[in-house]
Amino acid sequence: MRYTQKEMEEAYAQIRQNESPKGAILGAVIAIVPALLLYFVFVLIGGHFILLLALPPAIIGLFSRFIGRTYRHHQRLPVGAIGALVHVLGCVLLGASPLLYILTPLAFFIAMSVAKIPLQEVHEWAITQADFGKLNINE
Repeated sequence: MRYTQKEMEEAYAQIRQNESPKGAILGAVIAIVPALLLYFVFVLIGGHFILLLALPPAIIGLFSRFIGRTYRHHQRLPVGAIGALVHVLGCVLLGASPLLYILTPLAFFIAMSVAKIPLQEVHEWAITQADFGKLNINE
């Protein structure tokens, strides 16, 4: 579907106004506490399932999504790094085998991908057009 230039400029301005990279980092830092508490729960139940290890990075990504509202990759890199760091701390807390440390990049990508806000089609078109320099935007 085609959108007018004005619609794309308004959509781009809207998502640019709502984004906050510092808020994304703040959300990820705030989410460290519930994510580490989840690892304590894993210790209390006496074990862990590999799939459960995806929950703490997902929690970090969700907090970051709702506070930061970022959509670009470079803005979500610190969130992924925090998710990976919490995964390593959780593995140390669990006394996990070294094989679980291999899942650290997966924790990075889970936190980073969950942190991305869902975009409507007009927003995706607007971002693409802005990257090509075809939108009249004031940065």
